[in-house]
Amino acid sequence: MALPSAPRSYTVDTLVRMHGFRDCLASAAHDLLETHLALPREVHYVADLQRWMLSQITIALHFEHRRDPARPPISPANLVRAIGDSGIASRNTAHTFLMEMRRYHFVTPLARADGRQRAVEATEMSEGLIRRYFDIHLRALDRLDDGGRAALSRARPDLLHAAQPRFARKLAARRDWHRPPASIAKFVSSDSGSSILHDLIADVPPPAEDATAPIWVGTVSPKVLSSRYRISRTHAARLFAQAREAGLIGWARPSNRGACWISPQLVRDYRRWQAIKFACASSAFAEACAGTGSAATEAIG
Repeated sequence: MALPSAPRSYTVDTLVRMHGFRDCLASAAHDLLETHLALPREVHYVADLQRWMLSQITIALHFEHRRDPARPPISPANLVRAIGDSGIASRNTAHTFLMEMRRYHFVTPLARADGRQRAVEATEMSEGLIRRYFDIHLRALDRLDDGGRAALSRARPDLLHAAQPRFARKLAARRDWHRPPASIAKFVSSDSGSSILHDLIADVPPPAEDATAPIWVGTVSPKVLSSRYRISRTHAARLFAQAREAGLIGWARPSNRGACWISPQLVRDYRRWQAIKFACASSAFAEACAGTGSAATEAIG
């Protein structure tokens, strides 16, 4: 069977309307949760949305420099320049992030680099994590259309080096991604909150646009979730208390006991927010396969 040269890309609006998007979301969510359980230490360091975005932009610099040594490598100054006026992180936050990545061996000094620039490159471990993450989303997209993205990624591993920087750039340009609705921000701005969000919503059917009735999801224990995703009980309790006060989640009995419900608006916000990511992944990969389009000649920084 011939591999497709340029799989289909999707818009956000198209994805949220597609019947198969539920299966796409569930596939990615379960694979991401398995990754969290298998690699808790590694996931912890990019466990909130800001650090996740910084990691994506950092790896984008790495791949762009690998493909073209004239492109800027990873360095504090280049990371700040890549962030630009997106509002993703301050200069100090970006510098601190890179220091942490070096301390935990996600990046290592770049051979023959100008010492004044403090340039680094991603380690093999970091590249493996990014590939695992990206392939999770390619497999999920394939559930929509049998587009053969995952097979193409396996056959041409170099596609990641072209696709991931496009993906990072597209997300950095989407403020509705890195500045999500308040319902989503309550979770993803804290450590492992995105994993809890995936756990809560992955298998929930999409509600009607005008639905207001709570969606019952069975037993949800903050204590169990804190243990599963290795976060403190205090942190989990605070996270759920904020969500409960905002009317996003509730329980049939006091003290978070009995059956749990979640707000249909939370589900709608989650689906649209995730659709932004999948739309960016689909177009980034399609552009990388085609080797054309404006993104083919642009670079972060």
